[in-house]
Order: sequence, then structure tokens, then C-alpha cells
Amino acid sequence: MDKIVKQWTSGITELQWKDELEKSSERYHVLVCWLAIIFDPIFGITDYLNIPNHWQHILMIRCTVSLLSLIPLLLRKKYRIPTYIIVFVPFLLISLQNAYTYSLIGLKDFTGHTLNYLALFIGAGMFILWKWQYSATVVLISAIACIFFFEQNHAIGLQEILINGGFLLIVVAFFMILLIQTRYSLTVKEIKSRLALAAANQELLEQKQIIEWKNKDITDSIRYARRIQESILPAQIIIKKELNCFILYKPKDIVSGDFYWFSVKEDLVIIAAVDCTGHGVPGAFMSVLGNSILNQIVNENDVVNPSEILSQLDRKVRSALDQGDGSSQDGMDIALCVIDKVNQKMGYAGAKRPLYMIRNKEINEIKVNKIAIGGHGDEHPRFESVVLQMQPNDLIYLTSDGYADQFGGKDKTKYMTKNFKKFLLTIHHLDLSEQAKSLDTEIEFWKGEEKQTDDILVIGAKF
Repeated sequence: MDKIVKQWTSGITELQWKDELEKSSERYHVLVCWLAIIFDPIFGITDYLNIPNHWQHILMIRCTVSLLSLIPLLLRKKYRIPTYIIVFVPFLLISLQNAYTYSLIGLKDFTGHTLNYLALFIGAGMFILWKWQYSATVVLISAIACIFFFEQNHAIGLQEILINGGFLLIVVAFFMILLIQTRYSLTVKEIKSRLALAAANQELLEQKQIIEWKNKDITDSIRYARRIQESILPAQIIIKKELNCFILYKPKDIVSGDFYWFSVKEDLVIIAAVDCTGHGVPGAFMSVLGNSILNQIVNENDVVNPSEILSQLDRKVRSALDQGDGSSQDGMDIALCVIDKVNQKMGYAGAKRPLYMIRNKEINEIKVNKIAIGGHGDEHPRFESVVLQMQPNDLIYLTSDGYADQFGGKDKTKYMTKNFKKFLLTIHHLDLSEQAKSLDTEIEFWKGEEKQTDDILVIGAKF
């Protein structure tokens, strides 16, 4: 702990902590100085009682001490006099004044006067903050003065001096030096620690502001990226003109790794739900890549066979990501349907994503391929497809895994595919728009206070 504090305080300059020490000790030093200026003459009453023959000229000395102490106090702001100098003046002068009094008093008043001297040292130890050298200077000068004035007083001998408080005065003077030095050291240490903490807090605040600015820049960039990603996605109003469907699209972050893709080729409607590796920015990059390749395969090269679309998508993704050695695991899962509206037939191919179909109040899960698009070491994977003869009121659902994998509920577990299929059966009789709302409400209720686990995409269509 001491090493940590030392490291913190090493950057605090002497000027910094001295300025702070001056601020901390100012009120004490100014207060002590005013008390000395006001009360030193008032204590002249004790001189009148104890040494009536000398009280007048001692009172003049007291008034002179107060005046000399007042001058630097009044001039301190103009000349920027440190307050430890301000308090040094009355402390030293009163000590000399007390020493002088020893030359006048008798043995019967010696103890009482020594107690006053003790009170001066004890008060200084409690209120003054300065280096020990100043205390030692006052004590040394006071000791010399006391010796000198004791010599002038032939009524009191050395033995009487020591017995009646002289020795105690020496001990208290030494104790005062230790007390002031201890308080001074602790105060300086506390000030350095406080300044270091304030500097650390300021640095943390500045770093926090920098992080917030950078985060804002990054967030603004990602928000702009969302606009680009949304512009790439086909407009739902166009999709719904060609297909009776709904699309529930809930990105986990600002941008999404899930995307839906749509195209029309003569009498064929092609729609896909795609789940790219990751979510957020990495997933969004993959979604842009996948969207571009699907456009190339279907819209430019006129490939409409579901299995061939997936085969070409796999080759082009692996080539774009340089996955020849199989080291990269990035890719995408996809459920793709090619719907022949004239003949009411539908071709389906899926890479790790099933097709859910409800017919006559029963739900079937159709799986074709267990291999993903990209991210594998197979150079020539075989993607198969199935052709389904559709009937009126048949419902199909294409999804990413985000809905079933969402954590929530009482036990904070995944929603699970079985619950997803059960819920589809409970809402399949509703209008498609109502189904979308119900699915959204259900997953939000399940999620509760949990964070969204993954991007969510559900496409439902009715024949």
C-alpha cells in the first residue's frame, strides 16, 4: 500500500503541496495570531496580581509584542507572507516575553508562570503546522533567553527552577517539537495523497471523456453503417407485393449479422433468411458480402435452383474470405426458398437452417443440409434441395437461430426450438401482421431484463 501511495504522490511537485499546506494551515495560523494579539495584553491582569511592582512595563512589553505581531498579519496578503511566518513572530516574541518575566518573579509565582509557558507550548503543538526547525529555533532561543534571565534573578536557584516546573518545561518543549513535526508530516502526506487522488480522478475524467468522444464517433459511424445496411435490404413493402408474408427483424446491436434477401425472376419469388457468423459490426460485414454474392448469383447469373444457389454461394464466400486452408471459420447459415407462384410449388435448400411448414394445424421441420456456407474444409460440399407442392393456407417460416437461443424466462434459459414451434402452432391462425406482433411480444416477455442474445430474424409466408 505504501508503494502505491508513493507512486501516486511522486508526481506531486513541492510547489503544489506547499500551496495546499498553506491553504490548510492558514485558518489555524491566523486564528492563533489573532488570539495572541488580543489575549496577550489581557493577561497583563495576572502580572498586576503576581508582580505588582513591574506590571506596567511588562504591559508595555505585551502591547509591543501584540503590535509587532499585528504588522505582518495585516501585510501578509499585500506581500504574500506565508502564515507560518505570521505565527512564528508572536510565538517567538511571547516566548521571550515569558523568559523575561522569569527575571522579575519570586519563587511563589514561579510555578504559575511556568504553567502559562507550558500552555503556550501545548497550544502551539495543537494548532501550528510547520517544519520542526522552526519549533526548535523558538525553543533554542527561549532556552537561551531563560538562562540569561534566570541569571538576573538571584532569588531563585537552579534546584528551585527544576523542582518547580523547569524540567517539565523542557520536556513539554521537546514534546511540542515532536507533536508539531508529527502533525506536519501527517498533514503533508494527506495533502500529497489528496492531490494525487485528485490528479488521478482528473486523469480518469479526461480519459473517460476521450473514451466517450471516441465511443460517440464509433457509434455515429456504426449508425451511419446501419443506414447503408438498411438500404441494401430489400424494402418490405416490395416483398409483400409479391408474397403474403411478414418479416420480424430485431438486430442485437445497431447493425446486424442477420439479413433477409429477396428477388423476383419472372414467375419465381426467391426469399432467404441468412444468419452470418457473429453479430454487430463483424456480422454486418458478412451480411454485406452475402447480400452482394446472392445478387450476383441470382440477379446477374440467373441461377434459380436452390441447391445450386447455395453451392455457388459457398464457393464464392470461401474464395472471398480466402478459406482454402480451412483456417477461417467465418460463414453463414441460410434457409432459402424458390417459390413458383404459377404452379404453387416451392424449392427449398438450407445450410444448417430448417424450414418450418404448418399444414392442417400440424408443423413439420424440414432439414436438408447440416453444413454451413463457408467456414469448413470441404472443397466440394454437396447441397441438396427439396421440392414441395404447396396447398392453400400452407404457412412457411424461415428463421435465424436468434429467436430460439434467446435467454430468459424464470430460469434464465434458452427459449429453445421446441417452444418456438409450439408457439407458431398457437398463432398460425392469426393474420400475418398479428403473428409478427405476437412473436415480438412473446420474445420480449421471455427476455425480460436479460440482454438480447443474438440477432433475431423470422420470416413467415402464407399460400
